[in-house]
Amino acid sequence: MFTYLKLHNFKSFKDVTINLKKKDSFKHLAIIYGMNGRGKSTVVETFIALDKTMHSLSYKDMLFDILNKRKDSDESLRNQDFLEFLESTISRNSIEGLIKEYRTINTSDPMVIEYGFQIDGSSGSYLMEFDQGGLIRERLDYALKTRKVCCFEITSSETYSINQNLFGSTEFIDEFMKQLRMYWGKHSFFSVLNREIDDKSSSFIQANISSALRAILKAFDSISYCIVSDRDADCIRSAPFFADLQCGTIEKSEETKLDNLTPVLSKALESIFDDVKRAYYRKEEKDGKIHYELYLTKQIGSHSFDINFEYESRGTQEILHLLPFLMLAVNGYCVVIDEFGNGIHDFLSAELIQYIKPMIKGQLILTTHNTYIMDRSDVTPDSLYHILDEPKGRSVRCVTDIEERVHPNYNYRNRYITNPHYSGAQLKETAFDFLDFAEFYK
Repeated sequence: MFTYLKLHNFKSFKDVTINLKKKDSFKHLAIIYGMNGRGKSTVVETFIALDKTMHSLSYKDMLFDILNKRKDSDESLRNQDFLEFLESTISRNSIEGLIKEYRTINTSDPMVIEYGFQIDGSSGSYLMEFDQGGLIRERLDYALKTRKVCCFEITSSETYSINQNLFGSTEFIDEFMKQLRMYWGKHSFFSVLNREIDDKSSSFIQANISSALRAILKAFDSISYCIVSDRDADCIRSAPFFADLQCGTIEKSEETKLDNLTPVLSKALESIFDDVKRAYYRKEEKDGKIHYELYLTKQIGSHSFDINFEYESRGTQEILHLLPFLMLAVNGYCVVIDEFGNGIHDFLSAELIQYIKPMIKGQLILTTHNTYIMDRSDVTPDSLYHILDEPKGRSVRCVTDIEERVHPNYNYRNRYITNPHYSGAQLKETAFDFLDFAEFYK
């Protein structure tokens, strides 16, 4: 889980630190508020950037393998479109694509991303620094054996400082260093390491990569993120079977899991929606696979109807989409959600957070416009963050760092709405007349 983020020249964040630490541990819940265009989604994108740098080399290999297989086949239709799609996909997931997308416009200074984290009670930090062409510095600090040390530091001046305790044999170190010198800069240390892991047996990896380094890889690889405006970019980890509750296709051997899930999901939806009497899956078996679709039995007036879930409202569908992410946070994983509650009634999304907050064993980081969440008793001030435009530049600060004192009787929603320093929600006083604008729509 994460204890802080430090961002330098990352999109609109010139120099920002987000403190996610509570005493000697991490915060289980962080809710980030800010006006449109202030940078809420930018916070989520820091985790997407981490994911891209972790797998850029393996992803590139996979896409080239697909391309080669297509060349060997008889498929020729739309070949140019396919090549353009591949090229675009590789570019978006490369270090160069990441820099182009995230580096602050019109700056010659490096972009720096630093993640503070805690795994099994041990603290660490991971830093990446980029110029306009690629990685120029990468460093990991973490506890190896008994104390926190520099695990590795690599710079563009071809300085490779690698702690020997990370690996189990000189043979593996020599092989890995060859790959690292070949690819580093265009790919990260972790990306090169993940490629090596993909190519080796699990027993070999356990014997040659330290448990601490494997724990870091596992933690970074288990981050799930949800972007409401772009579901194609969503990434859900650790529970692929439960990722799509609405419809999908599973192996026949997994049908029992689906049957066991059904009454649990039905009870959840019945508790959220007063007109839902039952939820169930209609299944169709073909070629050893089960295709499933969710249906709701709803009471409308004096009549009962079975309705395919695809016909439900956007808000209802959004709740179902979010449930797996929330359950992952409950079960101990790190989950990041952008624009939480978008399309869902404010009271309902606030109640969802209040209900699951005491159950979260992992870390749930949200951006949202829903101020009613601030009113919920289980959502304490140390979970509330605001993106502020201040004289020294943009910042992301917790309420406990903004307020001179906090008090259980304070209404932080009212303070947020009425204080322009928090929200900046008031329209600026200008000579603009909406009637002038309306003339163009007559």
